[in-house]
Amino acid sequence: MTILRNLLVLLVLGTTAACATSTQLYTPGPSTLGAEPVSDFDRYVESAKAYVDTNLVPVEGFDREQQVLWNLPYRMKPGANCSSGDRTGLLLIHGLSDSPFVFRDLSRYLADECIEVRTLLLQGHGTRPGDMVTASADVWREQVRNHFVALSKEVDLAFIGGFSLGGALATDYALSETGPRPAGLVAVAPAWQLNGLRDYLWLAPIADVFGDFVEKEPELNPVKYESFSFNAGSQIGDVISSAQGRIVQQETIDMPLFLAATEADSVINLEYLVTQFRERFRQPGNAMMIFRDSRTPWPDAQADDRIRFMNSYLPDANILEFSHQSLLISPDNELYGLGAPLQRCLEPNNISLEGCRRLPEQDLWFSAWHDTERPVYTSRLTYNPWFDDLAEAIGAFIHSHASAERP
Repeated sequence: MTILRNLLVLLVLGTTAACATSTQLYTPGPSTLGAEPVSDFDRYVESAKAYVDTNLVPVEGFDREQQVLWNLPYRMKPGANCSSGDRTGLLLIHGLSDSPFVFRDLSRYLADECIEVRTLLLQGHGTRPGDMVTASADVWREQVRNHFVALSKEVDLAFIGGFSLGGALATDYALSETGPRPAGLVAVAPAWQLNGLRDYLWLAPIADVFGDFVEKEPELNPVKYESFSFNAGSQIGDVISSAQGRIVQQETIDMPLFLAATEADSVINLEYLVTQFRERFRQPGNAMMIFRDSRTPWPDAQADDRIRFMNSYLPDANILEFSHQSLLISPDNELYGLGAPLQRCLEPNNISLEGCRRLPEQDLWFSAWHDTERPVYTSRLTYNPWFDDLAEAIGAFIHSHASAERP
């Protein structure tokens, strides 16, 4: 995502693209998702379904009803083989412009591991990019708090986690001491600091005066927006600032943490994540998984026995490196997995969509997003070949800390 890098240029140029004629896709829908207390999760899902059904501008090529279902929050209960003893739960929060769909594969795995998983739909998401124009970080935080309070009342031990923006929101809540304390934090590529974008975030509220959108992209993905509003930049800046503040105000943080990231992430600053993990989250039971090209050595200055490395250079699968979006997706995923509708030519690098689609299969490689030319044609990697290892590690982390918490 190079969107926020363009903010300064767009301001100088008068943001002509952002002032283009509005369409249904880029204007807010007729209703707004709020942050009401969650007294009944099934009723919450019904309310979210009505909201999505009302506001959704469907993506061409996919059944509309199926798109509604893909974007909904959900609960996955422990499998029938699980005992009726102490219950463990995990609340998962999706990323910016994303939807709860991103956790489908992990949720199924953890439910089979006797962990109840709940997701939520952040305000402005799951419907149309125009709904991000009025989304609020304060509402996101209240949604997270309300859902975690509800989960903590219905399980014996409640964990919290998230991806990207959701990882920052989960961190913000976990370290805030404003409600029930999570038993642990699961953060996958959390937006604790952005990679090369942090110097531009302050411009987002100013640019918002001139127009609603930085870029209006064709919407080809039924579970994630491609277009990006100025307000989205402003709100994620708010969340990152709050999460960073809570992290750096403590020399040592006793919140149990599982952290995962990819070295080639075009969005998240991996060095910042590693530094905070090593210097502040010092508990021996904490764990970090990094997907990286094992042909190059890891710096001795960043060594830590709690960090596990997974090779991300897989030439037999035409994979140069792992993308931000790929981490939580199984190769069997119905939209992003091998052979699935979104697996090939999603956000191709330095080649048109049409040109990418015409490439012979052996000539297209997969990587993170890049704004510079690569030695081969690439599009964004949409799945994680090591997904089972990541899911197993998250499950083991939760079970380990759940056992430690119980008498």
